[in-house]
Amino acid sequence: MKRHHLLATAALILFSAPTLSLAQTPTPQKTVTEKGQLSQQDMTFAEKAAISDMFEIQAGKLAQDQAKDNGVKQFGNHMVADHTKTSEAMKAMAQQKSMSLPTKLDSEHQQKLDRLRGLQGDQFDSAYLQGQIDAHQTAVTLFRTQAEKGQDADLKRFAEQTLPTLEQHLRQVRDLRPNVASTSGAAQQSTSFETMMGKAVYGESGGKLGDVADIILDAQSGKATQVILDRGGILGIGAKQVALDYTLLNADGDRIVARQVTEDQVRQMAEFEYDDNTVSLGQRNSGGGNAGNGTMNNKGGDMKNDAAHGTANSLDSTQPRNPQ
Repeated sequence: MKRHHLLATAALILFSAPTLSLAQTPTPQKTVTEKGQLSQQDMTFAEKAAISDMFEIQAGKLAQDQAKDNGVKQFGNHMVADHTKTSEAMKAMAQQKSMSLPTKLDSEHQQKLDRLRGLQGDQFDSAYLQGQIDAHQTAVTLFRTQAEKGQDADLKRFAEQTLPTLEQHLRQVRDLRPNVASTSGAAQQSTSFETMMGKAVYGESGGKLGDVADIILDAQSGKATQVILDRGGILGIGAKQVALDYTLLNADGDRIVARQVTEDQVRQMAEFEYDDNTVSLGQRNSGGGNAGNGTMNNKGGDMKNDAAHGTANSLDSTQPRNPQ
């Protein structure tokens, strides 16, 4: 009896050994992160990036068909090509991670696209370029935040690698816009744009859009390209600065009206951010010398020249800057 018990025990150990060995073998770690492990930051980034790509592709196709200026058509074609690549890369990554991405635009981007569909020629060109500046300012901020704070290694690397392309797109559309000025917009240049500083800007419906806090200038020609509006919000809530295409503005005496712009559109615009290449009237009049060598930080309101050119005085960018 005892012998049978020992044999049975030995058999049990023999057949259990492989199982114990497999259980102790480390499971190969996947090179991607499962959906359940993605942080809210990573998920939000992936969803917004996917919607951004869809919007850029569809808006770019509209530009190919409806734009009047050849430069705008070419830029639209460029957007379709570049954002198709990033969209495909994001979809491949999402498939690896078992992650669901949006398959259609959200209401905000769909409204913007529908508005573009109803425009042709000069009106389309102006609205499309203004929308592209706003969209790429938002995208650059989104991708820069993910590159700095993203937790998923793959999405973080994707953001880092894509950010330079988005920054290039933003530079391209800013360079393109002054060359696509409408006739009425170009006529504005004959009037000193310095007189606009601090004045209120209204939409065609009569609602106030904001006050002129600064005017962005073309670095080469010195012509105005954008007007920075200071939106004070309600009791300080919602306060921000946004950029409008200078060519959309019409002066009617002391009243400045922005064509084709509504209060709701301005409310949804991303906050304007000064960068190292920004040249503005506020910088030029701050006493800091060559504005092309300066940098305006719209969060702290400090303007700094490169060390080689000295240090400019601090300036609160939230306040309208009057020409000297």
